[in-house]
Amino acid sequence: MAKKYWSIAPAPKKPAKLTKDEKIKIEAIVSEEIEKMEKLKNDVARIHIRAGRVYFYSRKEAEEGKAYIVPVVDGKYLEFMYGRITIWDNEFKKCSLDWQRHNDKWIELDKGTLTECIRKMENNDWFCEI
Repeated sequence: MAKKYWSIAPAPKKPAKLTKDEKIKIEAIVSEEIEKMEKLKNDVARIHIRAGRVYFYSRKEAEEGKAYIVPVVDGKYLEFMYGRITIWDNEFKKCSLDWQRHNDKWIELDKGTLTECIRKMENNDWFCEI
């Protein structure tokens, strides 16, 4: 009879813990890169940094008189998740570009530095205005 062994899977790797100064630096880098790119400048309405990740949001104008499942921002805009970049180190050299599926699961599309991931977001067809 074969012996059975228990094995423990390693814990999933967590994103980098960011200080307030690092978050300010990331926001400046991301905003500067977005301004350089035509598609992202038009599509991305807001960025939010939380738990070692940079979240990108897009907005679409809401039609009057319709009911929506998502909250309406400023009384006239619908806000949708556009994508995210996960930061794995505090030097912003190891990052991953993620896209959210319809079932709220995230797919890692590519890896690179923070600026490389933003450029890949600009050139990837999966990131488009809703």
